[in-house]
Amino acid sequence: MSDLPDKDHSRVVNHTLAPPVGTFQLDRVHTFVAFRAQHLAVGRVRGRFEDVTGTIVVAEDLTQSTVEVEIATASVTTLNSDRDADIRSEHYLDVARCPTITFRSTRAAESTSGTWLVTGDFTLHGVTNPVQLPVAFGGPTADAYGINRVAFHTEPSITRKDYGLTFELLKEAGTPLAGRDTAIQIDPQAIRSQ
Repeated sequence: MSDLPDKDHSRVVNHTLAPPVGTFQLDRVHTFVAFRAQHLAVGRVRGRFEDVTGTIVVAEDLTQSTVEVEIATASVTTLNSDRDADIRSEHYLDVARCPTITFRSTRAAESTSGTWLVTGDFTLHGVTNPVQLPVAFGGPTADAYGINRVAFHTEPSITRKDYGLTFELLKEAGTPLAGRDTAIQIDPQAIRSQ
C-alpha cells in the first residue's frame, strides 16, 4: 500500500495522532461491528452486523468533529440461523419494530491515554442513552486504487437492561440464558468523500 499524499497525512494534535481533516463515509465492506455475550454464565456467543453505514466529519478543531453511524438490526448474524431468528425476534432486537441501531456524536475530546473520547447518543431497541467511546485512531493510508482511507477502533460494553432488553435476564434456576452485559468491538474504515 502507498502512503497518502502529504496534504492528507494524519496530524499530531497535543501530542496525539489525529486523523486528517475531511468527510469520510464508512466502507461497508471493511467496517466491522462485532459483539460477544455470555451464554448460560459459562460460554460465550459471538456475532456481528453486516450492514453498517455512517459518516465521519473530521474538523480542524477536533472537538467539532462528528460521527453518525446506522446499523441494520436485521443484518445480525451468529452463523446459526435459529439463534439469529431469536435475536431478531421481539425477545431481543425486535427488528420489525426497531430496524436500526444508531449512534450520533455530541462531543469529541482528547483523552490523557492517547485516545479520543467521543460522546454521543446511542439508540438500541428504541431506547437512547448517552455513551462515551474511547476511540483509537489507526492511521491514514491509501489502498491499491489510490482511495484515501482512515481507520478507528473502539470496544464499548453495554448493559442490556439499560435498553429494555430484559428477556431471559433471570431464569428460575438463577442462571441467565444470556449475559447482562454485551461487549462490542467496532472497527470502522472510512473513505474520504470530501
